[in-house]
Amino acid sequence: MAKMEEEKVAQYTQVHKAFRKTLEICFDMVVMVFLFFILYLTVYSIYLNFKLTYKVAEPKLLIANVLVTIILIETYRILIIYLRQHRVSLTHILEVGIVALIQKLVVASDFRELDAIKLFAIAGLIFVLGYLYIEIGEE
Repeated sequence: MAKMEEEKVAQYTQVHKAFRKTLEICFDMVVMVFLFFILYLTVYSIYLNFKLTYKVAEPKLLIANVLVTIILIETYRILIIYLRQHRVSLTHILEVGIVALIQKLVVASDFRELDAIKLFAIAGLIFVLGYLYIEIGEE
C-alpha cells in the first residue's frame, strides 16, 4: 500500500517538475536575450572609448565610460555564471556595486554640490560594500 501511495505522489510531482523545468527554460531564454543586449552595449561602449580617446575634452568622461564598460563586462560574467550554475555569487554583485558607485562619483565629481550628509552616506556605503566584499570573499 505504501508503494502505491508513493507512485501517486511521484505522478503528482511530475507535473510540478515539468512546470518548473519549463519556467527555468523560459527564464534562461530571457537571460540569453539580456546577454546579447549586454554584449552589444559592451562592444558599443568599447567603440565609444576609442572614439573618446582621440577627442576627449575632459578625461573624467573617458574614465567614466571605461568604468561603464567594466560594469557591463562584470554583469555579462554574472549572467554567464547564472546560466551555468543557476545561482549568482554575491562577490560578483558586490564588485559591480563598488565599481558602479565609483563610476557615479567620477561622473558627479563636483563635490561642491554635495553636502556633508551625502558625502558621509557615500563613504558609509563604500565602507559597507568593501566590508561585505572582504567578509564574503573569505568564505
